[in-house]
Amino acid sequence: MKKIRLGELLVDAGYLTNAQLEQALAIQRSSEKKQMLGELLIELGYVQEEEILQELSRQLRVPVLDMSQINPTAEVVALIPRETAVKLSLVPLYIEEDSLYVATDNPLNYYGFQDLEEQIGKQIVPYLAKHEHINIAIEQAYANKNLFNVVNEANQMFGRDYVERDTSESYQQMMDRIDSSPVVKLVNSILTQAVTMQASDIHIEPKQNNVLVRMRIDGDLVQVMVLNAAIHMPLVTRLKIISSLDIAEKRVPQDGRFSLEMGTKEVSFRISTLPSVYGEKIVIRVLGDNKVDLIPLPLLGMKEADYNKFTRLIHNPNGVILVTGPTGSGKTTTIYSALDEVAKPNVNVVTVEDPVEKNMDNLTQVHINVKAGLTFASGLRSIMRQDPDVIMVGEIRDKETALIAAQAAITGHLVLSTIHTNDAASTFMRLIDMGAEPYVVASSVIGVVAQRLVKLICEDCKEEYTPTDDELRYWDGKMMPKFYRGKGCSKCNHTGYKGRLAVYEIIMVNGAIRSLIMERASSQKIKEEAIRSAGFTDMKHNAMQLIMEGKTTLDEMRKVINFLD
Repeated sequence: MKKIRLGELLVDAGYLTNAQLEQALAIQRSSEKKQMLGELLIELGYVQEEEILQELSRQLRVPVLDMSQINPTAEVVALIPRETAVKLSLVPLYIEEDSLYVATDNPLNYYGFQDLEEQIGKQIVPYLAKHEHINIAIEQAYANKNLFNVVNEANQMFGRDYVERDTSESYQQMMDRIDSSPVVKLVNSILTQAVTMQASDIHIEPKQNNVLVRMRIDGDLVQVMVLNAAIHMPLVTRLKIISSLDIAEKRVPQDGRFSLEMGTKEVSFRISTLPSVYGEKIVIRVLGDNKVDLIPLPLLGMKEADYNKFTRLIHNPNGVILVTGPTGSGKTTTIYSALDEVAKPNVNVVTVEDPVEKNMDNLTQVHINVKAGLTFASGLRSIMRQDPDVIMVGEIRDKETALIAAQAAITGHLVLSTIHTNDAASTFMRLIDMGAEPYVVASSVIGVVAQRLVKLICEDCKEEYTPTDDELRYWDGKMMPKFYRGKGCSKCNHTGYKGRLAVYEIIMVNGAIRSLIMERASSQKIKEEAIRSAGFTDMKHNAMQLIMEGKTTLDEMRKVINFLD
């Protein structure tokens, strides 16, 4: 690297003329700020960054990495201070024997790398990456310096020697280690990081040689750190303690919940453990701040026609309203927004949930306890004696719950609940399959809301593009709008998406649809009748409307509405 000169390389490759090189060198010498030659050449418009990287890749025989390949672990990031990473424009990737592999846009900084080698005692082996990608990766890797310090401290405390001797430790010694500062700080840091990154779930997964920590952000799982395998047991035990779970029971799944004070608010979490080959896997659902995270009904993102339908449904004096969709589709958010709308001082609202995810004012919430005999069905039966106006059942899972909910609706109560079906039209047959008679379903259900979540295009890197024929085969609109996608930038974590929005379809049950339910008609016939007589618009066409508005992509429509493929 010491002998390679960037300017001469670019001239020899034909990307640069001698005159341009001389002019750039003159500007570099006369400038007060110490600017790298490559950066200056790009700024002057003489070459493109891709051309520089291509030539360096050919000369050094190293690949050019894209953003997805720059994924440093906490351990390797701890080797290099942030200031050094910024100064040398590099991101540490991984260690192999006595070599540290890094991603950089300036591999010819011979003396800078030499000093770094002396500091860390390892040979620096560079890969190439774009300057923008390096900056993004540095921000991500060093975004929470305290987190990496905590991880490093915990890794040092729970080293291989701990694995070898933990079987001989007494119970009190084990508890002392679990309550130690590094473990407590590590748990708090992981939870804080999840809330900061607006993650919906945290996955702590034991592997053969390490522990992966991943977070679901905007629907996608993102790996955020890799921990020493010896940390797994203390980490799981600490989470069980704060969740009031049985720390001695490792053979069966357990569920619990806990809260953590963050600044001026208290954030709630739900935890689930699952025995696996290498230990218990932990998944933590971030429930958020109880009241603050409630979304007002008008801000749910419904189209005007669907919003009008939904408000008419929830202000009915009686009937069953079902919200359907897969796990993670936002059903609970929609239900809570509806409850917040109807829970007035003169309305008695009672819920039975598993678990109670958000504590709300102006209503009574019941948390089911199967071990104690409090199920959805028994809880709903008891609620009927509490003089309710509105009842919310967390989920209709069986015939008994479905029948009691229907009975409550028929006797003058408004019942809101969730159920798992692919779309709105198939919900009626799902209830009949559970064992409810068609006449019971037809006389009690007044509306069904189906929903999915689509990712929104990042406004900071939004660009117009021409979709492929394969993408367009899902488009059946009368006109071809402008299609957009996210190019990827630091604001959206280089994904092209930022935030999510729900797409809905709502069936309001009328006389014609009741007749079809009584006849056990197919979901397709019910859908056709809803379109004809009830002004029904399905999720696909609502997603198409978002595409026409430039808010989401064809790819999102295809992934989220996959049952229509």
